[in-house]
Amino acid sequence: MKKILFLSIFSSTIFLVLQAREIKNKIKPAAELAINPQELKVRKNCCSSNPYTLTAWSQSLYQSFKNLTAGVGVSNCHAIVNFPTVSFTMPESCFSHQTTFASMVTYSNFYVPTISAFRVIWGATARSFFYYGACPPNPILFPHPGIIENHVFGAKLIKQSDYKDYAGSPKDYNAMASVPAIAPADIEQIISCYVEKKGGYISTSEAANYDDVLSSKGIVIKVKLKTGASI
Repeated sequence: MKKILFLSIFSSTIFLVLQAREIKNKIKPAAELAINPQELKVRKNCCSSNPYTLTAWSQSLYQSFKNLTAGVGVSNCHAIVNFPTVSFTMPESCFSHQTTFASMVTYSNFYVPTISAFRVIWGATARSFFYYGACPPNPILFPHPGIIENHVFGAKLIKQSDYKDYAGSPKDYNAMASVPAIAPADIEQIISCYVEKKGGYISTSEAANYDDVLSSKGIVIKVKLKTGASI
């Protein structure tokens, strides 16, 4: 069975990541935000307690992808664009390195049928979601002004073989834009998601990235396509 990678730019080389390229920025300048500089420091690595299990953020995002491809809990609320959307929530303290608050943050996940990427938005107002044809969470939970909003990031699924064959550096969302990705609309089922053990491809071939505090530790996703093939 072949495998695919979920690629974005939380660290420079990863299988699945928690953060990705900002497609359109509608954020207030940092000077206008009530940010405590101490809260912007990375206090810990989310994977530090057990680097071989999915973090709470990864689990939440993974489940939202599963629901989206299966049509479970999907909403369509835009009068014209009307992209399929699911909304989820996760602890603020794991959602962002900018805070250690214990409250919750909501986000929406959607995909555009002609684009080979999942897209995720988190923000404080419904209009930020409607702008992209996605449905906002109900209610919207975005409690801490120090957390930067994202409008929006894209997350691509790339075959493991294509990732390994790519010779450029860094291996991030922007640099690998030309590498073919698996379109969400072509996925019948997301089968599993797991973190490579120590000794996996990322840790042995790209150790500097694997050991970085922001590394996602080589998260791999297996999917079944609508053609019947498993990757």
